[in-house]
Amino acid sequence: MDKPLRDDFRPSRNEACFCNSGLRFKNCCGSSASNRQPPYGVVVIENFLSPDECQALVVLAKTLESERLTIVDLEHTNEDEVVRKVDEGRVTERVDMSAHQSRLDQFVKQALLEVVEPHVKDKVSWFEQPQLLKYNPGGFYLPHADSENFDESSQRWRKDLDRDISLLLYLNSDFEGGHISFENFGYKIKPKAGMLIFFPSDSRYLHTAEAVTEGVRYAIVSWSSLLSSPKVRRSPPPDAISLI
Repeated sequence: MDKPLRDDFRPSRNEACFCNSGLRFKNCCGSSASNRQPPYGVVVIENFLSPDECQALVVLAKTLESERLTIVDLEHTNEDEVVRKVDEGRVTERVDMSAHQSRLDQFVKQALLEVVEPHVKDKVSWFEQPQLLKYNPGGFYLPHADSENFDESSQRWRKDLDRDISLLLYLNSDFEGGHISFENFGYKIKPKAGMLIFFPSDSRYLHTAEAVTEGVRYAIVSWSSLLSSPKVRRSPPPDAISLI
């Protein structure tokens, strides 16, 4: 199957902003103003989850086992199978929520149906089974795009996964560091308990989970595929949850 290629997203600060606002990039999505709004495509909803919902999940997570997370192994991944590996650029853990997975599924499904679909004006075809991530002190994830990887031969970004929307639900605020930063926009967000963040999964929205310096950061993460989006894989991931 064809895998679309995308040019590197490096707008000049004096170019017209890609969001079609009519402003220069430096005065719009690339602004350095302290009171700026999130760049186009990045949506931040505070208090999507209630304090009680967040606290209950954090208390539960502290009682459960967790294991080191992996990334996609591009060398061995093909159209029919996604192979994963441990990578030093991602130091975080996945909490074993197998006995409580339905709670995560319901929160993400609610966010997709109530917030994401109306915002993007499209239907979500499926979403990957949500994960509850645990970032201990020193935990981080280096700059990455969730659906695309840089192809050295063409010097362009190649879409390898059918992820269109990346979604995060943050469960606590009692930690230091741990910002999510968007490299191409010079923009970062300090997560708060109950906060929902979603954005396109492509390389324009290259992002970093900055290192936690104190405390532990907990977050739910999932990725979804839009109904109208062309697909690059033969089928959804084995753990995908259908919404159509």
